[in-house]
Amino acid sequence: MPGLLNIYIDGASLGNPGPAGIGLVLRPEGDPIQEIAEAIGRATGHQANYRALLRALHLARDLGHTQVHIHSDNPLMVRQMRGEFRVRDPLLRPLFREAMRLARELDVRFSEVTREANRQAHQLARRAARDQAPADLPRREPPGQPEEGRREAVQRSAGGVVYKKEGSTLKVCLIAKRGGLVWALPKGRVNPGETSEEAAVREILEETGHLAAIGERIDQIDYDFYWKENRTLYHKVVLFYLMPLVQEAAGPRDDEADAVGWFTLGEAWRKLSYLNEKKVLHQAQRILQTARA
Repeated sequence: MPGLLNIYIDGASLGNPGPAGIGLVLRPEGDPIQEIAEAIGRATGHQANYRALLRALHLARDLGHTQVHIHSDNPLMVRQMRGEFRVRDPLLRPLFREAMRLARELDVRFSEVTREANRQAHQLARRAARDQAPADLPRREPPGQPEEGRREAVQRSAGGVVYKKEGSTLKVCLIAKRGGLVWALPKGRVNPGETSEEAAVREILEETGHLAAIGERIDQIDYDFYWKENRTLYHKVVLFYLMPLVQEAAGPRDDEADAVGWFTLGEAWRKLSYLNEKKVLHQAQRILQTARA
């Protein structure tokens, strides 16, 4: 009977949703390593990860392995398969149910690994996604690049540095996206008829489940991006506020974030993926330290 089968899996989507692919690296005990890269059509990143998982479980069963160790750098999927997180996305639920059905037929262990440890599967998935991507896939282009019929628009968002005290320690709230690859401050679009302050409170409640109040304005982030699909150059303006926590877990959160966590200021600084948000956090820290002095 075949021994333990280690499978490293990943899914990739160009556009999220967009052209997608899966990558698998099979490492059977005592046998050569096998690589699989397959295009799966149009999908989101999370759907692609579940499709990679389903492919891995089907392969393990077809090859006669009953002991399987799945390695993935998608923490959301791993924790959902362990029963630690609920599957909130209705488009993922059928994939999740099928994965659970297959997993029950086998002796399966799920492990969360780093992107570096999963690099081989990640590259296979990206290659499969790129191979089917159309030449006119929407992409960001530098501002000022001329194009006939191009429009310009302003897009406004708001968010905040949500903080609480645990004893003498200050902690701030961050959200994870892209399967935990990106950590950011919670924020979102300002709806018509909303003020920036109202949008910040609403977006934080929706993304994190926590209710926070407006303290004071910290900073504003501006940048430009071009979306080829509608030929529009957007000037993005994001207002950030310092926001003390009012009530933790005040309501259900939406599916925008893969995970929500509280971190010390130092931990949050290291986790944040965007330099401009690190600067916002630094300014929030200065305000908080001044208020405590």
